[in-house]
Amino acid sequence: MAITKEFMKNSLKDKSVTWTEFLKNVKHTNSIHCFFEGEDAKYYLDRVEDYTSYPLSDITVYSCDGKRNLLKLYKKISSYEKYNALSKAFFVDKDYGLETIEVDDNVYITPYYSIENFYVHKSSFKRLIIKEFGIHTFDDDFKKVTEDFSSQYKEFLNIISPLNAFIYSFLKVGEEIMIDKFRLGDFIDIKVDNVTKLKDTGFDSLKAYYKEKLERDITRRRPHAETNLNKFNAVIDEVEIDFFNNLQKVIDNKETLTHGKMAMFFLIKFIEDLKLVNKKSNYFSRKRQGVYIDIQSNNILSNLSQYALTTDCLILFLKKYQHVAKEEIMI
Repeated sequence: MAITKEFMKNSLKDKSVTWTEFLKNVKHTNSIHCFFEGEDAKYYLDRVEDYTSYPLSDITVYSCDGKRNLLKLYKKISSYEKYNALSKAFFVDKDYGLETIEVDDNVYITPYYSIENFYVHKSSFKRLIIKEFGIHTFDDDFKKVTEDFSSQYKEFLNIISPLNAFIYSFLKVGEEIMIDKFRLGDFIDIKVDNVTKLKDTGFDSLKAYYKEKLERDITRRRPHAETNLNKFNAVIDEVEIDFFNNLQKVIDNKETLTHGKMAMFFLIKFIEDLKLVNKKSNYFSRKRQGVYIDIQSNNILSNLSQYALTTDCLILFLKKYQHVAKEEIMI
């Protein structure tokens, strides 16, 4: 996202709830003010507490309802010199890395698509297996399940790379795409010992799949359905021209350019099947008792946060706040 003078002018006029909330809280000069795109606080909060000088009671949280709103708020706050001494941190997902974001060292940008990717890291899965399934690292079962996890995730990334490239290509030509139209369960089946491709993921197949969903919206008289289809038809040829170059880029950077929700889909399905085969006693050397992990919870970011990867760059970012001078701010 290019930060223009017009962008700044509009952002300074903003009367958002988050801005109003911030103005009420600036008097708390001994707090660190943390701004998140949405539910990301469920991942970040424990880490902010662990690696900064601030206890949880001194961490003020703001949910900005999306990346664009967060960056607008960041620019707005940064434009006021009187807030310079205030301890503040902004947390942004990298996404596909197509946006131009000019920020200072108060902004952390994930090295992966989003924080969901941190949950599917091999080291995260190992911690989950040890605590939730009670499997020691020296057990043969530990080696078996971690190797299967890595193998199936690698195959999963190979299969869905064209879908990531398809989405990436739309965004690159400046057109939004409704990602929720793609049901991953239509394309892939995930088991602990095998990942099966159910539907072709070539460009023509993805094009036909998405177009059919848009046309179905028209039949069902969904809001903006005809507009969405017209936008699709207007750019699809341009999307196709650059698709294969974008596909190669995704293939070369699978783990960092895989959509976070896709990565989380794999984790959920893998653990679902792992619980099932454990219950049936036909995977591990013995049935593992006391496995109660709720992988379908709507609060999965909180439930599994303790296992998610904490990157070195995030630790370095947060440690900067250990020695921030907490000066009084003249409001």
